[in-house]
Amino acid sequence: MALRLNTASGGGRRQARAGILVGIATAALAAGGLGAALLIGGGGDAPAAPVAPGPVPPTTLGLNLAGLSTWGGERTFMNLAIGGGWASEIKGQRGWKKIDATRLNAAGMPISLQDGEVMHRSLAIPEGVYGANAVRIRCTWQGKGSLAPGGGARNASQSGNAFDFDWPGSNGGKPKGAWISLSRIDAADPARGIDCREKSASPTALFAPAFLQSLSGFSLVRFLDWQKVNGNAEVSWATRATTGSLEQNGPAGPAVEYMVALANEAKVDPWFHMHWNADEDYVRRFAEYVRDNLAPGRKAYVEMSNEVWNLAFPVTKQAQAEGLKEGLDSDQYRVIVLRYAEKATWMNRIWTDVFKADPGRLVRVVATQNAGPQGTEAVLGFRDTAKFVDAVATAPYFGNSTFRGERATILDPANIFAYLDKDVDAAIGKALANKAVATRYGKRYIAYEAGQHLVYPPHAAEVAQLNRDPRMYDVYRKYLAAWKSRVGDTMTLYAATGPYGPFGAWGLREYGGQPMDQTPKRRAAEDFLAGK
Repeated sequence: MALRLNTASGGGRRQARAGILVGIATAALAAGGLGAALLIGGGGDAPAAPVAPGPVPPTTLGLNLAGLSTWGGERTFMNLAIGGGWASEIKGQRGWKKIDATRLNAAGMPISLQDGEVMHRSLAIPEGVYGANAVRIRCTWQGKGSLAPGGGARNASQSGNAFDFDWPGSNGGKPKGAWISLSRIDAADPARGIDCREKSASPTALFAPAFLQSLSGFSLVRFLDWQKVNGNAEVSWATRATTGSLEQNGPAGPAVEYMVALANEAKVDPWFHMHWNADEDYVRRFAEYVRDNLAPGRKAYVEMSNEVWNLAFPVTKQAQAEGLKEGLDSDQYRVIVLRYAEKATWMNRIWTDVFKADPGRLVRVVATQNAGPQGTEAVLGFRDTAKFVDAVATAPYFGNSTFRGERATILDPANIFAYLDKDVDAAIGKALANKAVATRYGKRYIAYEAGQHLVYPPHAAEVAQLNRDPRMYDVYRKYLAAWKSRVGDTMTLYAATGPYGPFGAWGLREYGGQPMDQTPKRRAAEDFLAGK
């Protein structure tokens, strides 16, 4: 997503898509050309020149998943203990502190406790807690140790290696958090395999049924916020998350096994990201697992990192430094996209080799900025990049000029929605300009992210209300209809679920199970999928 800052947690990535544009774009715009295009956020609201983008294929909708978290409103796994992390509380010291990964064993459990220390692990909020009634939760584990429920947990009872508790309902408000507290570790037989879920739920289900149902009708899911590539971490196959660990929200994201399992169970195509700093061993082994385990008939989409043109992300600065060192170009902005093209081609060669027996199951994606087709042309025209690309993707957001420039004083919702209606046309026009370049190279054109782009911290309350306004349904219906009639192919909406706050309102809904009449964006997408 353009202009969105990375944060420590996977789901928190959407928290800071704030106006980096204000801080860095002025100089870039003065420079003009490709450099300016690289720093213009979102889809751009200025009209695009007429283009001839080629035929319009059938439209499908994809969905960017919310990052794994315990607070983001999206309950993914049946095991509520997955998605969080351990935090330390020491008697006499104020607050909790996140612990370093070196204090965990291979099972994702703390190795030892200091004097007076208790470890806490927050639980993801189950869908039922947003209702009126309490939800009975059961937690089980193997091994020995002292574990107990905390936070909002009520009416707890414990027997052996299990405890039950009531999680009070919130009547649609903000639920109280609940967590597990670990106060004693048995070094000879440490506690492990913690699993918390509704007492009445299947003990073997991996994913929450409500989450799986929420993906129905979508053609693919993009794992951007699961994989946390914006953090630009060092990753290796030896240190990756595995299904044997409770920790699935580390710097490299969750186990590839879980991502493939979700794609298979939900019957959607997966869109993976390769970390910029991953070595060939990691990339090849990842691709081989996908090849051997993705269900027949499913396609694997793969993309190098994310928004490498976006200077809000550390990967872009790294790409810039690497490109300048290689002498790919002397222009400090153009060199970024050339280095990206080079790195994406390196990765795509590996995936191409792994899938050589069945290349039709692989979609190799390069992602460029929707604001101008210059970047798309630069990437596809670099050396033999186009030979190893199947699809070009941009993010045709609309509305990113709201509360800015000449629209800074326009606060009346009716006038804002009138502008948003025009912004849709401008965003689609920019998409068509990029599609024209992709078509000329014989490539698909798709959207890696899409939707509204209203974000301005001083007007956070207004942004939230606009996203809840029934008129947003009409804007989304126009947006989706325009894509279908003028562009076609896959539009991947950002994002499935997420709370609204100072840095945007990105979720199609704010929490899992939210009543449909409170989610105009989600309702528009589902009605579109249903052909209404």
